[in-house]
Parts: sequence; C-alpha cells; structure tokens
Amino acid sequence: MAKSKLPAIVATAVAVPLAAVAGVLVFNALAPAAADPEHETAQDLSPVAVTVPELSEDDAVVCLALTATVPDTAGGLQARPVEGDPGAAEAVMAYGDPAAVATCGIEPVTVEDTAAVFKLNGVCWFSDEAGSDWVTLDRQVPVGVSFPEGHEQPVDVLNDLSTVIADKVPAAEAAPTGCA
Repeated sequence: MAKSKLPAIVATAVAVPLAAVAGVLVFNALAPAAADPEHETAQDLSPVAVTVPELSEDDAVVCLALTATVPDTAGGLQARPVEGDPGAAEAVMAYGDPAAVATCGIEPVTVEDTAAVFKLNGVCWFSDEAGSDWVTLDRQVPVGVSFPEGHEQPVDVLNDLSTVIADKVPAAEAAPTGCA
C-alpha cells in the first residue's frame, strides 16, 4: 500500500510561511528600540567650535601624538570633529552631543596636597566642585576635559581618555601626594 505524500506537502506548505511570520515577529520583538526610527535620538555629530591654547613647539608635538591616537568613542560617546583656531584638531577632541571637550595644553592647576584627586587608568585628575571641569595633575602637558551641564558619567569618558593620555603624554616630575 503506497502512502500518500499529500499530508506532508500540505504540512510543509503551512509550516514554512508560519515559521517565517513567527521569525519576523520574534525579531521585531527582540530588536533594540534604537533600530526603530521613531525611537531614535539623532546625535549631532557636526564640528564643535573650540578655542586652542597657545602651545610651545614641544607641547604641540605631545598634543598631536595624543589627538592622533584617541579612541573613536569615549564613555560610549561618539567622537566629533572640531573647528576653530588653527591647530584645533591637533590639540582638542570632542565627544557626544552635547559635546564633552578635551583640550591638550591647558594652563596647569595647583591643588593642595589634601585635595581630592582621582587616579583613573594611570592618570591623576582633579575636578571642580560641580564635576564639570577636570584637569590632569601628573602630566607634563596638562589635559582638561569640560563636560556639558547634566552629563552624568564623566568618569566613563575620563577612563577611556586616560589610557591614551598615560601612553602619549609624559608624566610630570612632581604631582600632588594623592596622585602617587
């Protein structure tokens, strides 16, 4: 007695389209909200207008070594181009929208040995009371990072930048005792 292939064909004809529809539904349910254009928040990645500090020839070389090797993202924020004074891209970096701006070659700050300092990935940082302006204390060429009002996690950005700063900006001969 020969068995009919008709039930198998019908089952396949029904199962394949149902599996495809189920796959699309599961994908849409599990896909991140960012993939949905209605939920996207477009970041402004246009150039950021910056001011460049006056740099000695030696400091300019150090700053160029730093800016040439910084990461494409810092603290999850996308790098942005900078524009303004001549040499802006050689001394200043910007990340995110609104931009956190890192400037190589800023004026050094002096802090008391009892000041609260933060060692992040081999670099010693000092912050203003608001936590919006940070500056390195243990580098020959100071690097400052200014964060926009309301930025919640500056340490994430500083951690990522500190790795490159520790590698490219030589350590200073002296630093506050909290930086040891």
